[in-house]
Amino acid sequence: MRPLLIKALLTVTAASLLLFLYGFVAGARDVLYPQAGSSVAKPQEQAKKKAGTLQIVSLGDSLTRGVGDKEGIGYIGRVKTSLQQTYGQKAALTNLAVSGAKAPDLLKQLSDKGAQYTLKSADLIVLTIGGNDLFPDWGVMGTTDFSNYRPDTATFQKNAQAILAKIREANPKSPIFWMGLYNPFEDVQELKNTSSIVVNWNASLEQTALAYPNVYIVPVFDLFQSRGKDLLYTDHFHPNEKGYALMANRLLQNLASQLSLEEAGAKK
Repeated sequence: MRPLLIKALLTVTAASLLLFLYGFVAGARDVLYPQAGSSVAKPQEQAKKKAGTLQIVSLGDSLTRGVGDKEGIGYIGRVKTSLQQTYGQKAALTNLAVSGAKAPDLLKQLSDKGAQYTLKSADLIVLTIGGNDLFPDWGVMGTTDFSNYRPDTATFQKNAQAILAKIREANPKSPIFWMGLYNPFEDVQELKNTSSIVVNWNASLEQTALAYPNVYIVPVFDLFQSRGKDLLYTDHFHPNEKGYALMANRLLQNLASQLSLEEAGAKK
């Protein structure tokens, strides 16, 4: 009886050793000799992600924060809702925007390890920045001679390049949608010469984005043109609910096109 027990124990031990060695060799082979395409998800994993939740990360200033919106969701919150209701696409939103931020502030935030970690898992990145860089402080705008005003476009372009580089450092592939600027002051007599400044600013942003793949500038200037009284909040700077809704619709059109989304119930 005893020899049989010892023999059984030896057999089990030998089998366990063989399984361990097989697992070790297989693991070492995957590390030392990875198969082609081993760094990408398997087909079933890709399908699961496509059918799962779209991870949205939003960045920037008070526009992305939603200031002026009584509902407190701004354009990006409306986009999240519309993705679910219109396209049947589940979405999760992480809004890292900070009211009052300028381009250097965003650049500093992007150097934070927490922001880099959040961006790494994003399927979609949306931002607004530049409005606080373009115009001087609200308190002195009425005394600024905008016929001779020349914003520091060159510095903004350098900051924009650095912002995109930082985002791509954390997330090399996910699409980036950068919202353009509108002019909230075109109906103010003292600030009537500001529209051309905003147009040129947007053009410089579009030129900067051309150097980066999968980066899209979403124009909104035309949405607010001659409609400030209807679309702006009482501070005459931020959008109201109607203004944010228009921005959300414009962004959603771009998202649907670039991500090849189909409306829920649409024929394939």
